Amino acid sequence: MVCALQLSGCALLRVLALAVLALIGTAPSAPAIAQQGCFLFFCPPGVQPPGQRKPRPWFSPGDLFAPQEQPPPPVPKKPAEPEGVVYQSADAAAQGRKQPQTQFILVMGDRIASQLAQGLADAYVSERARVAVIETIADESGYLPTPVDWPPRFPEAVNAARASVAVLALGNDDLQPIKDGDVTVQPLTDRWMELYAKRVDDVLTALRAVAPRVIVVGLAPVQSTTVSDDYRRLNDILRSRAARAGFPFADVWEGFVDEEGKFAVFGPAVDGQRRRLRLNDGIRFTRAGGRKLAFFVQKDLDRMLADPARPSAGMSGGPLERPAALAGPPAGARGTPPAVQVSAPARALMEGVPPPPVRGRADDFSWPPPAEASPSGAQ
Repeated sequence: MVCALQLSGCALLRVLALAVLALIGTAPSAPAIAQQGCFLFFCPPGVQPPGQRKPRPWFSPGDLFAPQEQPPPPVPKKPAEPEGVVYQSADAAAQGRKQPQTQFILVMGDRIASQLAQGLADAYVSERARVAVIETIADESGYLPTPVDWPPRFPEAVNAARASVAVLALGNDDLQPIKDGDVTVQPLTDRWMELYAKRVDDVLTALRAVAPRVIVVGLAPVQSTTVSDDYRRLNDILRSRAARAGFPFADVWEGFVDEEGKFAVFGPAVDGQRRRLRLNDGIRFTRAGGRKLAFFVQKDLDRMLADPARPSAGMSGGPLERPAALAGPPAGARGTPPAVQVSAPARALMEGVPPPPVRGRADDFSWPPPAEASPSGAQ
């Protein structure tokens, strides 16, 4: 009887062992237990049984040193660049408007003049209801008669634009030989400079006949040092001939060089930020560069637009007087111009020459002083 009980007990133990092995075979792996939690009443290390999670204390010393998650700072919106519109005529500018613009800026010239026109349109974008920018452009052109002769084009361009002010930007393509009878004169020789100055005079005279107010724009430096040096010499001619014609000269050179006077690709823009001003070809301008180019023209433009009834500086609608005198007598004039008397205060301001001392004043160092001198001037 005892043996039978022992045998049945052994069989029962075998059955229980097989059941446990079967359960172990179907049990999930350790990673799965870690993911799913506890299996029956067995839990992997570090895992709390369900419903028995240890509550987190309200304060932990680690909280003092734990990095605090900050929300990302708001990204400031970049202000939109002004986008002015350049028109081909005054009629095109007024199209679709109940109240057309009252003042029109006409920009004439080469491919650089086109970028100047866009810069001016961007500059006056807040006044587009009053001011419109019109352009008449011939990419490859200059003061020289070839390949484009500008004087015959002036009347139609000025009339189509109903120009309040005409801005002339030429000269970038003028380093070309000039025909002088049967002789070809090479650029920047003495004879070439003489012929070129005469041609500039002819162009400005033709423009003055149809446009009451004109601004002449100078050349900007380029990446080529040799060409930049040549442009400096052309600027000297343009400046002097513009003054002779009574037109303001917009000198843009200093806006596109660095502290050493060399060509600069980057520089301060009109918004005060450092920006790229020139394109990779070292000649043309970026949008910011064209806006800065326009900045040097705006001073004279604003003055002229503010006083529409007044012609260009020094102009009265008739023959020029003072501007021509400042630039010297016209070619072929006879006689010597009268000497200009300059007052002592003017010399002090312009030349730094001090005025003569006045007897008894603080700057009078004569001896003896006036108080000690005898009335007769002799002992």
